[in-house]
Amino acid sequence: MNIFLVSEQGKLVLQKGSQLIVEFANGMRLELSESPTPLPPTIPHGLSIRSDCQPPVPLNITPVAANGIVVALDQENSVGITMHIADAARCLQTVKGNKVLIRLNNGKTLEVMEDYARRGLLIWGGREPIPGLPMDEVKARTESLGLYPLASNLIHLFPWRLE
Repeated sequence: MNIFLVSEQGKLVLQKGSQLIVEFANGMRLELSESPTPLPPTIPHGLSIRSDCQPPVPLNITPVAANGIVVALDQENSVGITMHIADAARCLQTVKGNKVLIRLNNGKTLEVMEDYARRGLLIWGGREPIPGLPMDEVKARTESLGLYPLASNLIHLFPWRLE
């Protein structure tokens, strides 16, 4: 998995790291990493999202479109997030900015940012849709999202496209 910072102009800057850690204002955390869990062969390659809390906290998933979801841990107290990129030793580098692009080993991408309404973490399949783009460009840059629950605090999320 490659993690890129997204500038306000949309430029991508590759960062060293193997996980994205999202910390909410209330101290709860989400951990995003390439899915290591063996899944049924019909489930596409994707990203594991789990609550990094003790005891484990269930994930709240809210679809916002076919290609977007909001992931939160505690709807009442999740306002404000800080993203960190973790290396193999779990040393954290704080992300400056509010968008990160994750490119999975299969080449598919997910764009991650704080939800506009500040309810949680917003994840787009492919890239965030931009109003005003021609429909062909919107279709080229976005993909639907699939979700495979593994536990109350762990999901497998994958971008996919109908052929």
